[in-house]
Amino acid sequence: MIDFLKTNIRKITNLVIITVFTLNFSAKINDVAKGESTCVCAYDGYGYYMYLTQFFQYRNLYLQQEELQAVQNTYCGDVPVYQLKTMDNGHKLNIYHMGQAYLELPAYTVGHVFAKVLGYPKDGFSKPYHITYLLNALLFILLGIYFLNKVLKLFFTDQLTALLLVLVYFGTNFYSTATLAYQLQHIYLFALVALLFYCLLKVRESGKRKHLLVAALTLGLISAIRPTHVLLGILPLLMLRNVYTSRLAYWKSLLLFPLAGLLFNLPQLIYWKLLGGSWFILNMHVEEVVIVDPHVIDFLFSYKKGWLLYSPVFLLLIPGFVILYKQRKSLFWPVFGALLLCMWIFSSWECWWYAASFGSRAMVDLYPLLLVPLGFAILTIGRSKAGKPALLVFLVLTTGLSVFQSAQYSKGILHPDRMTKAHYWYIFGKLDMPEYQTNRLELDRSDTNWPQTIHAEKLKFGRVETIDFSQTGKVRIPGKISKLVDKRLLFPKLKTDETLFDAEIIYRNGDSLIPSIIHFEVFSKYNTYNWKNYPLTTQRKSGDADTLKVRFNLPIINHSDDRIQIYVENPSGKETVVESLKIKAYSLIRD
Repeated sequence: MIDFLKTNIRKITNLVIITVFTLNFSAKINDVAKGESTCVCAYDGYGYYMYLTQFFQYRNLYLQQEELQAVQNTYCGDVPVYQLKTMDNGHKLNIYHMGQAYLELPAYTVGHVFAKVLGYPKDGFSKPYHITYLLNALLFILLGIYFLNKVLKLFFTDQLTALLLVLVYFGTNFYSTATLAYQLQHIYLFALVALLFYCLLKVRESGKRKHLLVAALTLGLISAIRPTHVLLGILPLLMLRNVYTSRLAYWKSLLLFPLAGLLFNLPQLIYWKLLGGSWFILNMHVEEVVIVDPHVIDFLFSYKKGWLLYSPVFLLLIPGFVILYKQRKSLFWPVFGALLLCMWIFSSWECWWYAASFGSRAMVDLYPLLLVPLGFAILTIGRSKAGKPALLVFLVLTTGLSVFQSAQYSKGILHPDRMTKAHYWYIFGKLDMPEYQTNRLELDRSDTNWPQTIHAEKLKFGRVETIDFSQTGKVRIPGKISKLVDKRLLFPKLKTDETLFDAEIIYRNGDSLIPSIIHFEVFSKYNTYNWKNYPLTTQRKSGDADTLKVRFNLPIINHSDDRIQIYVENPSGKETVVESLKIKAYSLIRD
């Protein structure tokens, strides 16, 4: 029996992993069949998917907000449609790239046929579409398992390969991402990155043209799904350096990669040109990638979404890369270079926590690469008499922690995007919490009553600090213009962006029928990313003093030198006067 297990450990491990994911998705499909689950996808996932629903229904890509929202209202509980941006020519463009729709197309087509035959609505969201969508997600999870096995077998024994498979699928945030965020790109990119890496390794091993061609096509497809992953081009750039005998042959092989990228991105470019008026539209999101101000420390270690905090097994990458450098230097540079480049860009995205997820979901895409240095670390440390027991304890603890926290996440105890140090330790080691409290979480920025309800001092995790943030004198705004009332840095006067502004504006509106509007805008040197607008209405005689009191929370501030500006827009022909503006700031100062 022991010999059987040793001989077949990798196959048994694969069978267990495949069974776990198959059972999970079978339960989801059962919920769809019973009518208990109706939403195929929403939020970002709908952004990737709507290319298919629009094209199959209307044979065009002229997206309409009202039609898309109606579908979400019917199937997804009124989730807002935010995926469109109106261009200067009046067309609404999808802000998400269409690459994932390529991978969803076969399943969508099958669902469309079944919907037609069985009499279901042909809207992309009825039961046949939903079931094929889930089967497609499961398929790519299984493809990821398959190609990852092929990568690991090139380096490690079956026993170590089995251990690495258990670690990545259950000892990291992959499981939560795959089972709860399967609408997003990560399960697809995980499989494609594994395929890309495997093909490049085979090119190094045998030099076969077919592996080079598949690698080029795979990277081209990856770039169409997530354009920033074009950085993975460092893999063929460095991995193929010594494969060819001549420099010309090397560069000719590399030329395949941008050509494949152009092939897969050409539909996107045509879409932008025809509907948006330009061949290249670099970014339509509110957030920017600011490479000179990355959030590396927060990205790696923060309680909010730190990658290494929530997938701590990857701390073994530190010795792993040292060992890889010593033993496989030609492999060290492409893998380590890809990690550094991607991590830098991932953490440079102003929304560096990537919204709702368990840990940093952006890093899941790279796990097929990272398992190689991780495996070298385990292999080398495990050979040491002193290191082996310490390694065993570390792997058991980190894997157990990840499994437990994944369960907390699925139950809603571990919050998807508002985790803090106080909340992390409040829920640590607890799965059943009948008196669960949310006070310790990062502020709910829609709640303007939190200074009265959060009880930070009573719960011993912080205090509320009040300061006079701004006070201005009289400002006259002539008709038909906008005029600045105040503009100032947020920091260092504020100590945190978990801050509520309580503003009082005393004003005289010259035209009671056409009120002026006061704007509060938070901006950086790169963009304006938060705005509040309030009409300066009056029920009094024109020219009499009125008072407006407003309360609002600051957004998450992207950069330390970001500012707030306050200005009044006067659309009428008569003067508006701001007699005074006072802003009191309530800040939650955490211990």
